[in-house]
This record gives sequence, structure tokens and C-alpha cells, in this order.
Amino acid sequence: MSNTPTPDAPGSGGPAHGPSGVAMTLLTPLHGRAHAAELLPGTAFRDPAAASVLAATGYRAPEVLTDRGNALGSVHRAIVFDELTAAFCREHPDAVVVSAGIGLDTRAERLAGALPATVTWLGVDVPDVVELRARLLPGDLTRVFPASITEPDWAQRLLPLVGERRNVLVLTEGVLMYLDPAGLRSFLVSCRTAFPAASWWRTTSTRGSPSAGCTRSSRRPGRGSVPAPAAAADRRPPRPAGRR
Repeated sequence: MSNTPTPDAPGSGGPAHGPSGVAMTLLTPLHGRAHAAELLPGTAFRDPAAASVLAATGYRAPEVLTDRGNALGSVHRAIVFDELTAAFCREHPDAVVVSAGIGLDTRAERLAGALPATVTWLGVDVPDVVELRARLLPGDLTRVFPASITEPDWAQRLLPLVGERRNVLVLTEGVLMYLDPAGLRSFLVSCRTAFPAASWWRTTSTRGSPSAGCTRSSRRPGRGSVPAPAAAADRRPPRPAGRR
């Protein structure tokens, strides 16, 4: 699962992608959101928090913009997921939004003024990414926990903050394609065991219209069961747009 900051590039004398050593899979979608107006002329989408975080990484633009299509795809994806999240939270003002493999996502900041203040934002990622996020986003509106989403108990750790609330939205945005079959199964079982009534949105493909790349699952498989179609769809997207 390649979701940790990259090591120093051989012979570079420093981090591969700026002083923060941020992995390309984190930088590309961050750059896309920060420059959405340039990548997608006419869009109303703006992400000032992403622009601030991007500047703080000390990134080098030529290294990030090696695939403009992926950066643009991350903007389309963010727009669709924002709409889905906003609709869910307006319907359920007490909602808990869980971003699995949150990376440098700034959705809570983007939607803060448009959603009820009663929405709870939670995130999970590996310790290196959580530490990086704390440095780059000190005013983070999301409470982020250090854990791999392939660990059997990752979702259980969030239950004290979820409490008795049943309106849980789990987002997996540009993440599941990095898991092997065993890791994917572990993630699904943990998620469904901890949040049996949750709605789950995930990206499956960046091909075609943006909305075609998102799939909803609200089924309640029994303990230990995995919805096979979902697993198959998420494992092999043709061109991943990177993590948030």
C-alpha cells in the first residue's frame, strides 16, 4: 500500500518532492484541487485549503504535473464526492463522515460553511501520513487516527467517537486500488463489522463521466462476508487519479 511519504530520491541530496518528502500519490490530487480553476475552466470548485497545503509542501511543479489527466480526474472526483457528502450530511445533520486513507484531503474545510456544524469528520491513514498532515494542516477540521486500513481493527478504533449514531458515511477515494486482495478483504470486513448500517462511496474508475467513477454500497453483509462485485470493481481501475 503506497500511501506513505516517499524516501529521498537517489542522488538528489533531498526529498523527492520537496522538503516534506510528500509522495506523488498525495501531491497530484492536491495539486489538482488547488489548481482546479486552471484545469477545469468554468468550474465553481475551489479549495483554498489545498492551495495552502500544497504551498507548504515545497513541491516542484514539473515533478507533479507529469500526468495532467490524473490531476484533472482528481478534481472531477472531488466535485462528485463533495456533492454526495453534502447531500448525506444535509439529510443527516448528526452524520459521521469517515475518510479511509484520508491522505491530504481537505473536504471538511471545503464544506465547512455549507454543512451543519454537528457533522463529525474522522479520518484514518498510516502514521507517516498522519504526521505529515499534522504539519501541513495544523488547523485540521478532521480528527485523524494513525492506522492502516488493512488492519483488522482500524474501524473499531473509531467507535467511541461514533457512539450510537447510525448515520455513518465511509469514503474511500482513490485508495482501494493500492490494496492487494487480502488487504481489500480485511478492509471491507472491518468496515462492515464496525459500521453495519453505513453508506459507503468509493471510486471505481476515472474513465467516462465523473459520476460513473463512484459507486454506492449500503448493503449489510453478515459478519465476515464481502460484497464481491465491489471488491472486483475497486481492485482494477484503469488509470487511478491518485490519493487525496
